[in-house]
Amino acid sequence: MKLKIYKTIFAILFIAVIVVIGLIAVKYGKNYLNDQETQKVVETFSRSLESEIKENVTMNGYKVIGIVKIPKIELEYPILDIDTYNPEETKEPMKISIVKYWGGQVNDYGNLSIAGHNNYDGTMFGKTKHLEIGDTVELTDLNGNTVTYQIYDKFITDPNDVTILATNDNTIRETTLITCTNGNRERLILKAKETK
Repeated sequence: MKLKIYKTIFAILFIAVIVVIGLIAVKYGKNYLNDQETQKVVETFSRSLESEIKENVTMNGYKVIGIVKIPKIELEYPILDIDTYNPEETKEPMKISIVKYWGGQVNDYGNLSIAGHNNYDGTMFGKTKHLEIGDTVELTDLNGNTVTYQIYDKFITDPNDVTILATNDNTIRETTLITCTNGNRERLILKAKETK
């Protein structure tokens, strides 16, 4: 009787392990396919900038307004314009790329805040925790201008902290990178200013 119970428990545990492994594989597979798609969008955006006839580039219906590139962590993603600052409405576009969360246009003067998921597999902003003060972020805008920003501050804050969005000096270009950390209970913030 005990042997039968042990076999049943073992079978249930075996099936549970297989299901968990399958779910993990599906999630990472989706992230991999999404990364392939974002790289195609980056290439399309870059080709559009070189063309005499500019075209609007979109990704899943969202307008691409620029490219964020961070050489140190080999990150390059389209920046999607979501025309909202409602966190509930940013969930869908953030599943596919980096989004403009607050501010003017890419490379405008003032603070442009962009947000991305902190994926465990390192996609999106999953590797930004490895960045340090002095590292660089490159933003390319719709006119094909690439501006290099240098990280000058890195900290963790509460998800409801809106002071990170403030523009303290409208005569400089600044960007704020936002991602979740600590099980989505806090936000990792990286502040960067244009290098001269």
